[in-house]
Amino acid sequence: MQNAHERFGTLEFMKRTKDTTTRVRVYVDRAILEPAKVAQGQVNAHLLSMIGGDSEIGALWAAVTEGALFQIRLPGGAPMAASLGPEAQCFRGSVVVPGRKHPVRHLMAVSAELAKTKPGADREGIRTILCNADPTFVLYRVASRYGLPVAPEWVPWFMGELGRRKAITPLLGLGCSPVLVNGNKHTFLKWIGRALRDHLIRIPGENGSICWKLPTPILEQSNFQQNKSPRLTPASLMQAG
Repeated sequence: MQNAHERFGTLEFMKRTKDTTTRVRVYVDRAILEPAKVAQGQVNAHLLSMIGGDSEIGALWAAVTEGALFQIRLPGGAPMAASLGPEAQCFRGSVVVPGRKHPVRHLMAVSAELAKTKPGADREGIRTILCNADPTFVLYRVASRYGLPVAPEWVPWFMGELGRRKAITPLLGLGCSPVLVNGNKHTFLKWIGRALRDHLIRIPGENGSICWKLPTPILEQSNFQQNKSPRLTPASLMQAG
């Protein structure tokens, strides 16, 4: 791949102590960043995927757990001060690169808020950060998190509701197209109940499992073709009324 390095961002971290100054710079291949609410404010980082050597990744792992501030530059952009915040989670691994004697070290850092958006976690939360803006993926992940009874054919209606209510916001992304969805289980169940009464959506009449045709980059290797969830029934939607 020609000029592949131009699609990477960079992350710099500097720490000064009484006697020494530590400065680390690594490449970033994936990132989800929430812009600051005020000009020149601090950016909230929700996902950072970094590659570097042993010492760099070790130093950054410690910095992430301490809630340190980083300077991040996306391709073609200006530097931004960003932090993953308290209680961020780290995952370390190695990547074997042909032609290199030693593997490259990889660090994936995830904010506490992003970690809570996994299915079934923090169902009272009102913010869901997603790595993909694909409409089908948005409905699938929101429904999975809150245990909502939905059908794939409801995607146009759901995205229309999010847009009309200004409940979806694009985030800054590298290697992905992240969005922030606002709303909790109670909110979305009210939307579903009202839409059913107004005949904007309907309960599928067929029995069996629902097949979700999700975009392949976000799926695990074993689930490339489809992902299944229980079929809707009138009983499962009673709570939406």
